[in-house]
Amino acid sequence: MKIVSYIFLFVLFLPELSQSQVVTIATGTQVIAQGNISLVIDQGGMKNDGVFIPGNSTVYFDGGAVNAISGTQPVQFYNATFRGTGNKVNSGNASVISTLAVEGTTVLDADGTTNDKPFTLLSSDTLTARVDILTTGNITGDVTVERFINTGTATGEHGKSWQFLATPTTGQSYFQSWQEGGLSPAGYGTWITGTGTGFDATTVLPSLKYYNAAGINWTPVTNTGLPLQNKLGYMLFVRGDRTVNTVGGTPNNTNMRSKGVLFTPANPPASVAVAANQFQTFGNPYASRIEFSKVLLSSTGIRDVFYAWDPKLNGTYNLGGYQTISGVAGYIPTAGNSTDYYPGGLPAPFIESGQAVFVQGNATGGNVNFNENNKVSGSRLVNRGNDFIPITRALLFTTLFSNNGKIADGNIVAFENGLGNNLNDLDAVKILNAGENLAITRDGNLLAVEARDNVLVTDTVFYHFQNLRHQGYQLRFAPVNMPSALTAYLYDRVNNSYANISLTDSSFVDFTVDAASADPGRFLLVFRKSVVLPVSILDISAKRNGDKTNTVSWKVSNEYDIRHYMVEKSMDGRNFSLLGTQAPFTNTGGNEVYSIIDLSPFAGVNFYRVRATSTNGQIQFSNIVKVYPEATGQEIVIHPNPVSDNKINIVLKNQQPGLYTFQLTNMIGQEILTKEQFINQDEYIELIKPVTKLSLGSYQLLIIKPDGTKETLQVIVQ
Repeated sequence: MKIVSYIFLFVLFLPELSQSQVVTIATGTQVIAQGNISLVIDQGGMKNDGVFIPGNSTVYFDGGAVNAISGTQPVQFYNATFRGTGNKVNSGNASVISTLAVEGTTVLDADGTTNDKPFTLLSSDTLTARVDILTTGNITGDVTVERFINTGTATGEHGKSWQFLATPTTGQSYFQSWQEGGLSPAGYGTWITGTGTGFDATTVLPSLKYYNAAGINWTPVTNTGLPLQNKLGYMLFVRGDRTVNTVGGTPNNTNMRSKGVLFTPANPPASVAVAANQFQTFGNPYASRIEFSKVLLSSTGIRDVFYAWDPKLNGTYNLGGYQTISGVAGYIPTAGNSTDYYPGGLPAPFIESGQAVFVQGNATGGNVNFNENNKVSGSRLVNRGNDFIPITRALLFTTLFSNNGKIADGNIVAFENGLGNNLNDLDAVKILNAGENLAITRDGNLLAVEARDNVLVTDTVFYHFQNLRHQGYQLRFAPVNMPSALTAYLYDRVNNSYANISLTDSSFVDFTVDAASADPGRFLLVFRKSVVLPVSILDISAKRNGDKTNTVSWKVSNEYDIRHYMVEKSMDGRNFSLLGTQAPFTNTGGNEVYSIIDLSPFAGVNFYRVRATSTNGQIQFSNIVKVYPEATGQEIVIHPNPVSDNKINIVLKNQQPGLYTFQLTNMIGQEILTKEQFINQDEYIELIKPVTKLSLGSYQLLIIKPDGTKETLQVIVQ
C-alpha cells in the first residue's frame, strides 16, 4: 500500500535529533511539501528511499550533523540551506531547483567522502538554480551545474544558434562537459565540430571558438580534450542536444552542463585583465546571476557598459547579434525585442550563470574583479525579462526591423546635462554584427549608445547602416522622457524627403534599399519645435465583430490640412504597426466619422490608435483602445490584460474540476504570491490581488491544474 504524506502551507519544525538520527522517507512513501513552506532538520539528516516532492519549499539542515543527505532515491530540493557548524556531507543523489545556501561555519561536502555522489544545480525553461552569497560558509567537492538553452522549434524558441557561454566549474574538458564524454543522453550537451582533436565531426568552419584579445580575433578551439577556461567566454553553435548531429536533425532543447569545483571565498575566481580601449570577454565565474553594476564597482579600468549576445536578434540574416547594455541608458538593451531574451524598454543589468559577455577597457585599462557580493537572486534564459524600473533620463531608442518583421539592430541616445557632447567613456562603442547594423556616428566612431547633454533645437543624430540587403526595412523611434516642446524629423539624403518623428509616442518609417540607395549615412535625425495640429480626435472606439474581425472607429472635429489618418495596431500596447490608411473626406474644418476593419486581429488582446498627419508633416495621436478576445472552448485567459487596480482576473472556461494552484512571479523569478483554489464550475473567474502594488512591467502566472499539468500566462501591468 502506498503511503502519501502531505505537508501543507505551514512551517514545520522537526524535533532535535542526534547526529545518528535522520528523517527517513521510507520506500513507497511520498512526501509532498505543498506550497512555500520551511522544513527544518536540526541535528540530523534526510534519508530518501521514497519520493520527496519539494513544491516551493526550503529545507534547512541545522546543527553540526555530518550525514546530511542519503538514501537510495534521488532527492530534489526547491531551496536547500545548510547552516550551523562543521561539515555536512551529501551521501546521496541531490539536486536543487532554485537556491543553494551555505551559512554559519558550515562546509558542504557536495560529492561526499567517496567523491562520487552527484550534487546538481538544475536549469530549466523557467528557473536556473544558484548558489547564494557565501560569507563564512563554504562548498567543497564537485558540483554539476546546468545551463538550459531553448534551442527548439516551438514558439519562443530560437532553433540552431550561436550561444555565448561560460562555465562556473573547474576541472572538466570541453569533451567531458559540453560533449557529454562522447555519449548522447537526451536533453544534454551538443555536437561540437571543427578541425583538430576530439570533435564529433571534422569541419572547416568551427562550432566552438573564443575571443583572442591579443590578436583581436575569434580563435577556434582545436582540442576538446583541454580543460574549459573559466575566465573565457566561448561562442558555441548549439544545434540541440547530442542526438542532433551536424548534418541534420530537428533542433531541440538542451542543457549544457559541467562538473567540478565551484568558486568560493576559499577558492576565489581570478581577475580578467582588460587592455586600454580594447575589448575583452569574460565568463560569469559563479553559479549564480551577477549584477554588472556590482562587478563594475569591484573592477578597475573598464567602462560602464557590457555587450551580451542575443541569439534571437535575427533580422534578415538569422545570425543573432549583440545587445549593448550601458549604465548611461539605465542598462536597457539597445535592440530590445518582443521575445523572452531582451524585452524592449526593460533594464537587463544581469549576467547569468553560464553566460559570457564583452567589456571594453577605458583609457588606462585594468581588471575585471569578482567577489561574492556580485551575486543577486533570480534567473532567466539569458533573459526572461525583468521588472520595470523607472527611467528619469531622456532616452531615444531607434530600432531597425527587416522585411520579415524581425528586429535586426538598434541604438540609444541618452540626453542629460553633464553627459557631455564630446566622445567620452559614457559613449558605448558599437560591436558589429555579422548581419545588419544600425549605429550612430560621432567623430568618425560608430556608437551603440551615444551620451549627450540635454537636447536642443537643431541638434542632429547621424545614423550609420551596414550590411543592409536590397529589400524593405522599417525604423522605429521610441522616446522616453523626451521634451514635449520639441519634435523631430528624419531626413533621407537619398530621396531628399522628410518624415516627422514624435517625441511623445512611437514613430515608424518604412524605406527600401537598392543599389542606388545603399548609402551608409543615408538618414539623420534633426530636432525642432513642436507644432499642434488644428484637428481634434474627439473619440476612438474598437469592437469585435461576429465574423472575428475588429472594427476601429474615430470621430474628428476642425478637420483641415490633413494628409491622411494612419490606423495602427499592437499586441502589447507599446509596439505598433500599420493596419491601414484613410484619406480625409473634406478637409474643410468640419466634423467627420471614420472606420476601418481589421480582417486579421491578433489571437490575444488587440490595441489600436489613430495617427493624424498634416500636409506639413506634423503628427497627432489618438488615445489607445483595446479589444479583448472572445473565449471559446477550453480556455484560461487573463481579462483584462494589462491589469488594472492591482487586480488579476483569471477566467477559466470548461476546465477540469479540482484544486488549482496560482503562482505569480516577476520576470526575474521572484515569487509575488501563491494561492490555491478549488474550482468546480464550467466557467469561473478567480481574483488575485497582491498585497503590495505591482510595479509596471511583465509578470508570469503559473497555473498548476488538478492533474498536475501546467499553464503559464503573461500578466502585463501598465
